[in-house]
Amino acid sequence: MRVLFDLAHPAHVHLYRHLIKRVVAEDGQVFVATREKDVAVDLCRAYGIAQTVISRSRPKSRAAAGIEMAWRTVQIARAALSFRPDALVGSSVSIGPVGHLVRRPSFVFTEDDGAVVPLFSRVTYPFCTWVVTPEALRNEGVGAKQITYPGYHELAYLHPNHFKPDPEVPRRLGLDPGGRYFLVRLVALGSHHDIGAAGIPPDAVHRLIALLKERGRVLITSEGRLPAELEELRFRMPPETLHDVLAFASLYFGDSQTMAIEAAMLGVPSLRCNSFVGRLSVMEELEHRDGLTRGFLPEHAGGLVELVADWCRDLDGVKAEMRRRRKVMLARCVDLAQWQWETVSRLSIRRP
Repeated sequence: MRVLFDLAHPAHVHLYRHLIKRVVAEDGQVFVATREKDVAVDLCRAYGIAQTVISRSRPKSRAAAGIEMAWRTVQIARAALSFRPDALVGSSVSIGPVGHLVRRPSFVFTEDDGAVVPLFSRVTYPFCTWVVTPEALRNEGVGAKQITYPGYHELAYLHPNHFKPDPEVPRRLGLDPGGRYFLVRLVALGSHHDIGAAGIPPDAVHRLIALLKERGRVLITSEGRLPAELEELRFRMPPETLHDVLAFASLYFGDSQTMAIEAAMLGVPSLRCNSFVGRLSVMEELEHRDGLTRGFLPEHAGGLVELVADWCRDLDGVKAEMRRRRKVMLARCVDLAQWQWETVSRLSIRRP
């Protein structure tokens, strides 16, 4: 089997890396197109994934994003015409139209509601062969082409079948996996669907950090520049070590959706604050069905500070409860990496 992958974001590297390795292990061939976005290229190198970098993330503007999107689609089309894949897999705008052009099945994996990413859904869904989503998004309105599974993207790499946190990793980075440290993620909100979105307010960040510093070490990861007073807390680590560090954290907060879900998948107390709260079915399910994350709109960031203060009275007890809830969640979910292989290989048989 020959599969073309489009990895336009660091999260996509994690989402597909086990599937990429499985295709190769089964004597298949892959073409992996990547994008210079945050640490995506570095992650591919760390995981030994041969890649072709075909575009670079543009500044936060609709015009720049549109130019890059068009260029990337053209480049992926050229790669597909040359590589002649049996299937195309990705979470990008380009996969659907290119698959339609070369008349091969395309699998678009997404866990964002179409209403929240309207450009993505309008451009991609009509052309792709399969729209693959968690069951939380079962009502996307795309008919028979939608395939759902019980689970979340992050279980493609954080399911216990594939990930067991290594306490030696945080130790090598100067952290005590048995002690207390807190991980903060501040994102640039620079994707096309993020334009106009707001994250956690700076004053709330400062209040939360002051609160947590009294109880342990605070580590900040950020896509962009930090204020001078926070720069000393920036935690520079090899990107492939992130999940081992996160797994032993006492608490996570930030404005990243992906890392909030990753923390939930690991049983780490997970808090997020951005203008997408209440609009994403996956996050709502994890919050209200599983109790594994909590979300606050930016204008309600004061409630986030109050909750952290409350949790700080019994951090060990809160984490123990999150680990219990994680076990319940895992019992109803699939090993997504295995599910990906079974589904893509079954639906990608080359027709005469």
